[in-house]
Amino acid sequence: MSATRPKLLVVDDGDRYVELAHAFLRDYDYATRCDQPGPCWECARRSGCTLTHAHDAREAEEALARHRDVDVVLLDVAFDVPEERLLPSDEPDLERRRRLQGIDILAHLRRARGELPVVLMTSEEEIAFEDAAEALSVDEFATLAGEAAYDARALSLLVERVLARRRDSPEAGGYTWGGAAAMARLRRDALALARTSLPMLVLGETGTGKSALAERVIHPATRRSGPFVAVDLAAIPETLIASELFGTTRGAFSGAVDRRGRFEEASGGTLFLDEIGNLPPEAQRMLLLALQDGRITRLGETTPRAVDVKLIAATNADLRAKVTSGAFRADLYARLNPAARLVVPPLRDRLEDLEELAHVFVRRKLAAGADRALLAEYMEVAGIRGAPHAELRIAGRGGALKPPARGVGFVLARSSLDELMRHAWPGNVRELELLVASAIVFALSDALEAAREGRGASGEPARTIPIPAKLIRELLGALAPDVAPSERGPRGAASFDVRPGASLHEVARSLEAQLYERLFAETKGDFDAMARRLLEGRDPSGARRVRLRFNQLGLRARKPSSRGRKS
Repeated sequence: MSATRPKLLVVDDGDRYVELAHAFLRDYDYATRCDQPGPCWECARRSGCTLTHAHDAREAEEALARHRDVDVVLLDVAFDVPEERLLPSDEPDLERRRRLQGIDILAHLRRARGELPVVLMTSEEEIAFEDAAEALSVDEFATLAGEAAYDARALSLLVERVLARRRDSPEAGGYTWGGAAAMARLRRDALALARTSLPMLVLGETGTGKSALAERVIHPATRRSGPFVAVDLAAIPETLIASELFGTTRGAFSGAVDRRGRFEEASGGTLFLDEIGNLPPEAQRMLLLALQDGRITRLGETTPRAVDVKLIAATNADLRAKVTSGAFRADLYARLNPAARLVVPPLRDRLEDLEELAHVFVRRKLAAGADRALLAEYMEVAGIRGAPHAELRIAGRGGALKPPARGVGFVLARSSLDELMRHAWPGNVRELELLVASAIVFALSDALEAAREGRGASGEPARTIPIPAKLIRELLGALAPDVAPSERGPRGAASFDVRPGASLHEVARSLEAQLYERLFAETKGDFDAMARRLLEGRDPSGARRVRLRFNQLGLRARKPSSRGRKS
């Protein structure tokens, strides 16, 4: 977010919304497509100017390229523009394409800049919010009434709500959001729920970052003054879980002493219960009472004690299945607010973030402690002046790779990055972080040894340390084997209906069509994501090739939620 006044970009085929903003919302700056100093309402060239905002997707890209510091996009839904100015679509109904063009622009923005907040605006009551949700996570949705002052007030409140969420997001805490649409939605929902008194349920595979989300994002966003207390229920014997959570009094059992439990320790703050599915029945009963009454009773006592905690529960298990089998209380599951659960996506579903995550992990690994000391030693031996600093560079993207302006750059070959993109990552973000950490420590140690013996590069070349492709392959080979196909989700093996045909070619075409239909549904119609799953490397023409084959198979790219709706 910009350090001065927030900056808005209006995307509308007409002038209504930009005129509304300029007339009533003058506490903001606006992204334009011209080089004149603002504000627009004081500009001598204002009359007849068409550069005040963006009128379609292409002009929106132009404005965002000029203004990298845009904080919020105000986006119209309907665009009455010529067909050639609409985004490509397989929707045959031209009027429907125009009426919902804003949703296609939203999806386009989410792929290009997933972190950029967007407020959708419309005056049509029949535009369903589900359309925007399907288009990959709109931040706010405004149905404007037509009365200027009222509409301006409504927009202002929505913009301020979005800006508040961004301010509440503790980026300095070290949580990396990336640009994946699922992460944008996770961020929005996590920050919204953090400020409430409701319990929060966080779901996700092992290693996706559930505990980091709780500690680095949700807890600071609660603005509670108490501590963050984390409990890994999978690491505690079942017989000790109740005493660990609720405390004990002397004589409760043999060897028991007066001791506070984790609920009391976290009072005024946040209690994070990891692997909530491991709670034994008695502890489930006690947790339910604590959530209902805001009180706990130590083991061996009869007098309850008041506690005030923000509870975050996390699990990689299927709690609904546990409820069905009787292993988890249905009333406790309901109390954990599953309708507003947060789902942290696996790394295989946000591969577009892998490179950014790798950059973050390089900086984090060498930011403190023994690893930072190792980097400092290398810089001293190699004659590199300045404070220890490390960053990741990707070779093979055209042009000569220049040394970093300060510190050291670890150079990863493009082919190695492609290998990382092809890995299934059953251990998710945690697995990637460990691999990156191992790779840079091995590479740095080799460079330090060479520098000590006078065999290393000197001068500017010493600022770059290559990460050997062989090292990446060895580290990938040493990782835990990929999970079984039945557990792998969208990128794993799947069953298909083999339909006999007049020829083997016809049978193969039927199977291929089923595969494309499944991938289209799983990626919500994102041909870029389909290409990443089907093709090795990252061919920039992959999405076009996949779409072409999709059409050749006689398939239609229609959003599921638009079926049966009136156009």
